[in-house]
Amino acid sequence: MQIISPLAITDTILTSSNVPETDAAAYNAGTTYADGDTVIYEHNVYESLVGSNLGNQPDISLTDWLLLGATNRFKAFDQKISDAVVYADTITYSLDPGVNIDSIVFFGLTATEVNITITDPTDGEVYNETRSTLSNISVVDWYTYFFGAPTTFEREVVFQDLPPYSSATIVITITNTGSNAEVGQLVLGSAVSLGLTTYGSSISIQDYSRKERDAFGNPIIIERAFARLVDFNVQLSTSDVRRVDRELASYRTTPIVWIGVPEEEYGLVVYGYYRQFDILLSNVSISDATIEVEGLI
Repeated sequence: MQIISPLAITDTILTSSNVPETDAAAYNAGTTYADGDTVIYEHNVYESLVGSNLGNQPDISLTDWLLLGATNRFKAFDQKISDAVVYADTITYSLDPGVNIDSIVFFGLTATEVNITITDPTDGEVYNETRSTLSNISVVDWYTYFFGAPTTFEREVVFQDLPPYSSATIVITITNTGSNAEVGQLVLGSAVSLGLTTYGSSISIQDYSRKERDAFGNPIIIERAFARLVDFNVQLSTSDVRRVDRELASYRTTPIVWIGVPEEEYGLVVYGYYRQFDILLSNVSISDATIEVEGLI
């Protein structure tokens, strides 16, 4: 069981991307905006709620501006998985983290493959790995192998073997040739171990769709987003309980990545926050913890 606290992506870290930031014009304090005009301010898109809107900074004047969301380029870092970056064929990001990074996790992918290349100014290229998102999860027997559902692709991909080069440049490439490439969230960080994920962990969802019936019994179904719920059972050393308690307490209001096991097919990789955790001091050597995690939408 590992957790990853996301590195905050700033203009200093994100040095380039092929996804243009052309969602709207950049905000100008000297421009008068009409009701309904949209602008970009600090990589967010805002809509003017009033006419003759002059000198009202969008992130401060909340009665004059409505936050619509991140720009298409920065949707990969806005903690909203369902509102993905969308761009034709390929999405690329070049980042200079300035700190050691050992993990990168992708959420909400629509792609056939992803590549991570790391180049150090002294040692040159130190990492270059391409991973296919092709999944055989729907193949359960010979019949489904030949006649089953269409090819499926993983929506989450985990890289956890990045070499520790704090001065290196990381180039991420997401490819879906012939269609739109998409990524809901990109999380960079260093993994911290909590313990050993055990059997008994459970997976479910919280569905926000509307499912009702009218006065005549006819179904009313409106599909909406859903959040992934994972209850982790974790075994840890009793001598390590205090560290784990402090670690979890420090993220009580912070969405982070939770990795029960890194293999995507188990469904134990989730980006979200914990509802609660309990640590049972089972004996002098081993303790047992339960952590209830709710994923971001």
